[in-house]
Amino acid sequence: MRKLLTAASLVIALIFVGCTPDKIPVLKGSYQSEREGIGYVLVLTFQQDDHSFVEYIDNREVDRGTYEKTKNNIYKIKSDKQNFEISLNAEDSFEIIISQLNNGKPIQMKNIDDTPTYFSTEFDDVDKYKALLD
Repeated sequence: MRKLLTAASLVIALIFVGCTPDKIPVLKGSYQSEREGIGYVLVLTFQQDDHSFVEYIDNREVDRGTYEKTKNNIYKIKSDKQNFEISLNAEDSFEIIISQLNNGKPIQMKNIDDTPTYFSTEFDDVDKYKALLD
């Protein structure tokens, strides 16, 4: 009888664990676009400790600022160059619109790592890439 109760308890526990809603991911680490379709690789890194972000286009730093969570999965991004909101979905990805990169169409950003990635290479054409955000 005791084995039956233990087995029944285990089955009930597994059912409840399997039926719980998916956990909503937290905005952290590095998110990257595909080059295909936009001609550039866009990377956004989010540092959870100080709520800062850095934006790169083809490994060139084009913007940096802060972010804050406003609702369950909505984040407000703020910088000197741009302010926008993103909605993080259950797959740990979001869409961003930069009109000069994709004619106003959303660009899919997928989480590639929970650890932020930073690029320190110096380029002579950074201003050209920063102008893409205007």
